[in-house]
Amino acid sequence: MINIFNCPLYLIVLYLLILIVINSNGVNIICKTNKNQIYRKKLSKLKRKNYLSNINCNLNSLSNIANYNIHYKRNKSRCNNVNKLYSNNINNNKNLINSFYHSHNKGDNKGYNKYNSNEVDKEKCLNNSKILFINYFNFKHLGKHILKKNESLCNQKELSFPKSYKKYYSKLLKEKSLFNSQNILGTKEADLCPTCNNDNNINDISKLEYEEELNNEKKNIDIYINKINSFLNIEEYKDIYGKEVYNEIIKLYIEKKIPENYEKIYFSEDVKKSVIFDMNKYDDKEFEKMIEEEFKNNGIFINNIDKKYYRKENILGIKKILNYLPLLNLINNPSDLKKLKEKYLPLLAHELKIFLFFIVNITGGHFSSSLSLLEIQLLLLYIFNQPYDDVIYDIGHQAYIHKILTGRKFLFFSLRKKKGLSGFLSIFESIYDKFGAGHSSTSLSAIQGFYESDWQVYDKEKKNSPKENFNDAIMSTSFKKESPNNGENFNITNMINDVSFERNNSDDLDKFHIAIIGDGGLTGGMALEALNYISFLNSKVLIIYNDNGEVSLPTNTLSISGVRPIGSISDHLHSFVTNKIKNKNTTSNIKGKNIFENLNYNYIGVVDGNNINEMYNVLTDIKKNKIKKSTVLHVHTRKSSKFIDLKSPINKMHSIKKNELFSFDMNTLIDNNKRNYINENDKKGYIKEEKEDNKENNETGYKEGDKLFVDINNEMIKQNNNECNDIDYEEIFDKKTFTDIYLEEMLKYLKKDQNIIFISPAMLGGSGLVKIGELYPKNVYDVGISEQHAVTFSAAMAKNKKLKIHLCIYSTFLQRAYDQLIHDMNLQKLPLKVIICRSGLVGEDGATHQGIYDLSYLGALKNSYIISPSNSIDLKKSLKFSYIDKEHSVFIRLPRLNILNNNYLTKFLHIDIEKEEENDINNFIGKARIIKMSNHNNFNRNKKKVSIFNMGSMLYNVVNALKEIEKDKYFLEEFSFSVIDMIFLNPLDKNIIDYVVKENKHHCLITYEDNVIGGFSTHFNNYLIDNNYINKYNLYVHNIYFPNESIEHGSHKDQQKVLKMDKCSLADRIKSYLINNFT
Repeated sequence: MINIFNCPLYLIVLYLLILIVINSNGVNIICKTNKNQIYRKKLSKLKRKNYLSNINCNLNSLSNIANYNIHYKRNKSRCNNVNKLYSNNINNNKNLINSFYHSHNKGDNKGYNKYNSNEVDKEKCLNNSKILFINYFNFKHLGKHILKKNESLCNQKELSFPKSYKKYYSKLLKEKSLFNSQNILGTKEADLCPTCNNDNNINDISKLEYEEELNNEKKNIDIYINKINSFLNIEEYKDIYGKEVYNEIIKLYIEKKIPENYEKIYFSEDVKKSVIFDMNKYDDKEFEKMIEEEFKNNGIFINNIDKKYYRKENILGIKKILNYLPLLNLINNPSDLKKLKEKYLPLLAHELKIFLFFIVNITGGHFSSSLSLLEIQLLLLYIFNQPYDDVIYDIGHQAYIHKILTGRKFLFFSLRKKKGLSGFLSIFESIYDKFGAGHSSTSLSAIQGFYESDWQVYDKEKKNSPKENFNDAIMSTSFKKESPNNGENFNITNMINDVSFERNNSDDLDKFHIAIIGDGGLTGGMALEALNYISFLNSKVLIIYNDNGEVSLPTNTLSISGVRPIGSISDHLHSFVTNKIKNKNTTSNIKGKNIFENLNYNYIGVVDGNNINEMYNVLTDIKKNKIKKSTVLHVHTRKSSKFIDLKSPINKMHSIKKNELFSFDMNTLIDNNKRNYINENDKKGYIKEEKEDNKENNETGYKEGDKLFVDINNEMIKQNNNECNDIDYEEIFDKKTFTDIYLEEMLKYLKKDQNIIFISPAMLGGSGLVKIGELYPKNVYDVGISEQHAVTFSAAMAKNKKLKIHLCIYSTFLQRAYDQLIHDMNLQKLPLKVIICRSGLVGEDGATHQGIYDLSYLGALKNSYIISPSNSIDLKKSLKFSYIDKEHSVFIRLPRLNILNNNYLTKFLHIDIEKEEENDINNFIGKARIIKMSNHNNFNRNKKKVSIFNMGSMLYNVVNALKEIEKDKYFLEEFSFSVIDMIFLNPLDKNIIDYVVKENKHHCLITYEDNVIGGFSTHFNNYLIDNNYINKYNLYVHNIYFPNESIEHGSHKDQQKVLKMDKCSLADRIKSYLINNFT
């Protein structure tokens, strides 16, 4: 402490004057109580009876400066967010200050006049009500800033505001609730410090801090934008679009120099801005209402989207990316898009590439297919009048750009998530999605259906029935053909051609019908059937044939047909493309025969589908001249690039997982307050999602939590507080998937027997055949997207019993070839081995790809073995049986999950792994596995016995649910449980059912399966009924299966919860049933 009696008198006086000035301007700390009430509490009015009475306190306070470690973190350590001003009300605000620390601790940010402290420093600050809160300064600072001549003592940065203050400052000033005449600052203090009442001064201070924060965020995002630009070949723009466009791209996206009036430069009209631009003007409820209205106006069925995806913090994350994309930032729907000047379309295309790279890297999903069709999707919305004009994409996985430009860009963080945007087109998502899909080769049939229905309505409105037209045409044609002056014989084909020509002779419909299909989709038999019928009726549709050289999913895997995509059609058209000269100035046919011309189509091509100028000229010409007859526009696009080939030479990035392009921290897109909030809740365990690897050849059973979306609502809190906790997937699952085990086992068999042949309809990667194709290319057939052909082709090969044929096919695609299963395989009792990949729930691919029907439609095939292994041991046994058997067809279901780890198998399924692998295979065929069996000699004769029969991949839910049930003392005392894994649907293990019912005297039988109604439970119930077990033994039977409704996209774990098939829901359902029937 300074001894004032040893100092000269003038120094003491000077010292006291300095302290008086500092303390006279003291104001207590304002703590943040909530976002909307920052700085609204009045500052306590300073009370000073006289300056000299406080000298001792002042000196003590000043001497306590030594308590602060001024060297801690580069001289930035002291009480966090403490103002320079003194308060006499510190104790009263202690709790508020404490909460303020937790919500505003920003870390050590350079450039801010804020000081961070450790916990000890904070306690010193909070526990001493007499301490003087001032910023650290030395005498050099004092002389430079306080004692400088001709400057007010207060003309400094006296107030240090949190960064978040800037958002609310303008609103607070309008309400005159801050720094106004209502004694918020005492009049004496205001007089002493005139600049403290200066709104502009305060605004400048907060503005500087706010801008500093934005600059830091901008630098972080800059890194990723630059990285994405390095992935794109920007130099090619100079050759394709000229120097002007190239220079604009360099200026906007490399140098990031966006003109202030860029809207007037790039757009022909003013664009109505989204409510997003003014989001800070509204509170959360107001914003939610306004953004929902905007989504509805853009044709989105927003009621089908979870509100959490368009909360402010999530929208803000997208907005931070869009700040780098000035054109896309303004374009919110096709109407806005049409206002963009034509010459700047390449700029927008570049922005869409950046956005696609950024977003899909965050969410995971289909990638290179959207890049391939980017320019075409952009132009179809720019030139044609969607949604009035009908545009249908085959499959729909490549239509992300279509979604982005039709009002859904702000929802893209929800891609493929529960109650978020679908990874495909969905008629329940937007009016711009005209026809939902997920499987290939459907678009041509659909677009003809759209055209013919429109024609029928148009024709009826004209009150001309098709019958009258047909009769008129017949009479006219017959007269001509049978005229004595005409020597030709009557020709029914010519007559029908004339009928279709008469029907479509006039330009009757004022709308366009357009389908986009790739060379892969065109190999499907359904597409070829439609191609024939469209030409036959001369339905005036435009078919855009996307020729990117990929007839099957790109795997670059060796097979019997080599590494090239297969298909005579593709080969024919590829040859046609390479031998023709592109005509860039006209849409007239290039002379020469190809399959489309032979089918009597008007053929246009070949056009560079990734060149906006060429595509624009062709499509505008088509729109101007209209469709006179069935027309094919042949475009050549590039699905790959140098970057994609280098990064992913195997699957060409057809589908990517999160952070596959580059590692990205989502906190970069989240504001500081939300970031702290999210991290706190992550630690508490509110968020834990299963991992999901979206690559075709690397499926997993769980995925890491996505920190961007945190829905801590009452429901989640309730679940967290419930005694039943979610399964820890990392504890029970291995890193390997069921598909990995299949691949490993097949490689073992191939070493000793190369007569095993593998066939797949364009799914080599997802079926685990990539490695096999590399090592044994002659043993692998990729038949393309031709499921019906694949089944019959495989069945015929299986007739040669010297070979062992494996048809590897997804469950969702096998249902497309059901007639072939019955007619070509089952009735002839051919020993085909069918490996059904992705049976059960499939996660993010959603409703179109669920494998939840196969037990229902396969159960009718009596001559077949149908096996659903729940673990790797039983899978290996199933494969061994399929290798040995030569007389039966065998279906083995592989879920899209990781296998259960060895510890779980041993501890909970009671499997002796080494012993099981050595057991005779005959002990496995047609036999169930007993996981737990209630002892029929149980000392408590009053206990009710309950047996749970599992079928499929989710046995772990049964085991874990039973553990939860037995935690309840009532159920432990009143019931005794058995668990049986049935494994075989056909043949059903009837012996185990007999034993449980007749000998072990169970009272209640419960079935649980990863299938809809009509599967295992149906066969189980039928056996009970046929043997009169239910009446004879007074049995209670309860079936649990997937509901007979569409199951939308989301993680595997999310889907289980929605369907109430997860561990906790299953436990509740069983307990509820038992209480209702046994109490």
